[in-house]
Amino acid sequence: MEKLAYKKKVMEQAIITQEALVADFRNRIKELRDGEQQTQDQPFEYDQQGQEDESAIVINRMADELNFVIEELDFLKQMKTAANLFEEVTLGAIVKTDKMTFFPSVSIENFEVDGENLFGISRKAPIYAEMEGKKKGDSFSMNDRTYTILDVY
Repeated sequence: MEKLAYKKKVMEQAIITQEALVADFRNRIKELRDGEQQTQDQPFEYDQQGQEDESAIVINRMADELNFVIEELDFLKQMKTAANLFEEVTLGAIVKTDKMTFFPSVSIENFEVDGENLFGISRKAPIYAEMEGKKKGDSFSMNDRTYTILDVY
């Protein structure tokens, strides 16, 4: 497949994957809030207050995570990289190594495009700092593993 067409598919799938993560967080928060509402409708028990406080803490943490995932999705949507081919590792490049294929963008972790597994990494990830600016044929190391870049585009 032509590289630009493949990059477009990668970006589309990355956005779909991130949107699904946003939806999942929203659903989980809604389920927690619905469950919390049910306990409020029942007669009050002594240890119920502790459970409600704990639920509020969990909901707040999940809301923080949701906000982060939404920010990452917005960043991903603003990346105008599908139309560009790169010669060195930068945000939006496809980085094929001897061990795996990376997509420096946001922290998506594993996702699949045309049967190939890609690993979305954040611009803040230590491994991105190690690979940024490298070119085809260069190597970088992370956690006692060395990766050789087979292709960048």
